[in-house]
Amino acid sequence: MTEKNHSNIRRFTGGDGEVMDWLRSNGVEKIRVEWMDMHGIPRGKRVSLNTFDELRHKGVPFAALLFAIDLQARWLRNTRFGEEIGFGDFYAVPDLNSMRLLRHEPNTALCLTNLHWADGRPIAEDPRNLLKSGLDQLKELGFAANAAPEFEFYFLTSDFQLSDTGENAYAMLKRWGFREEEQALIDAASAHVDYEACNYEFGPGQFEITVEYGEAMDIADAGHLFRSTLKETALAMDRRVTFMAKPYTEAAGSSCHLHFSLVNEDGSNAFADEHDPLKISQVCRHFIGGILAHFEELAVVFLPYPNSCKRIAPESFAPISIAWGMDNRVAAVRAINVTPRGTRIELRVPGGDICLHLALAALVAAGLDGIKNEIDPGPPAQGHLDLDASIPKITTDWSKLLDHFDESAWIPKAMGADFFELFGRIKRMEHQRIISTVVQEERDELIEMI
Repeated sequence: MTEKNHSNIRRFTGGDGEVMDWLRSNGVEKIRVEWMDMHGIPRGKRVSLNTFDELRHKGVPFAALLFAIDLQARWLRNTRFGEEIGFGDFYAVPDLNSMRLLRHEPNTALCLTNLHWADGRPIAEDPRNLLKSGLDQLKELGFAANAAPEFEFYFLTSDFQLSDTGENAYAMLKRWGFREEEQALIDAASAHVDYEACNYEFGPGQFEITVEYGEAMDIADAGHLFRSTLKETALAMDRRVTFMAKPYTEAAGSSCHLHFSLVNEDGSNAFADEHDPLKISQVCRHFIGGILAHFEELAVVFLPYPNSCKRIAPESFAPISIAWGMDNRVAAVRAINVTPRGTRIELRVPGGDICLHLALAALVAAGLDGIKNEIDPGPPAQGHLDLDASIPKITTDWSKLLDHFDESAWIPKAMGADFFELFGRIKRMEHQRIISTVVQEERDELIEMI
């Protein structure tokens, strides 16, 4: 077993027969066994060392109904997860490749899981299983995938109010006012990610942290845990962190740009081509072509709530144009070609509210289709695309995004019929609740004069 000597991440890198000795030698007394639902919300149990040893092969049982709920735990009928199985269990089987020691919770390790039924069948809707399936298909074509998210979030007061005033991106003086809190957040998150940079962003009390590039599944796991760890660390300080896409009407939204590239079997960058005028390969072009071809169908995965669409606005640097461009920040897909090793694409549409595993699974599914069918994305768009009426725009009507998803004949084939049905139904349930709820702003607008 070896661990990176330049990293604060203390991950388990051995085999099944070594894990219990590793846990004991590191003073671990409890293990957080976790999985994420299709919202990206971490769910799990804290188990004792002995319990983990007993259940790590079969898996830790959970009520399967938990996978068929919305954000407020309202559950759906007729989903395979509830009354059909007598409200029985599924099993979260630990993935030892994800095991790590926590920094903000003493004597504790955390292990992510893959979800299975009692007979060992994987649950197709599980975001980790979905991403693994896509990465396996890439492997069959001779590619591995690398990725990195850029996280933006708000650091708030304990009652979810803004903790600062004004907008002043990258201002070091603004950052200095939160230096102790920032350090605590970074220290805790370094159990999961090696960060490249942290800066004060546009919004009051808004920060951005970028993480090192890495293998796509590892990065999806690390990014998922990064967010939950920041939220837990803020709670311990009697503060709050939110990754909500647009938490305040007048303040900047929070993005989660996804950087992505493919690696050939010889270790070279499959997206780079020194002989191409734009220095990008046909594989890269076709991958982009797949994203653009299926963007409207998949948009609700990248913009998973009505609030997500409120971040998408002209001249906000949250792209509204379904297009690609070379180093163009107002295109949905930005291609970056500064060096052959660093050539990659950046999907700039997602906000901080995405389920990272699902978003990457959708990105991979679309790109795979682009590669297999050699989909041409056309020439790169240039200039200020927000003002170009000839380029199709992303709708901010969330119900239309749901329609595009529901009407897709491609998603059930590419990502599975089980995922397609359950995800669509959960989103429809959330939409119906939201549109039928009278909110305070609506009451303020109408109650006196109408």
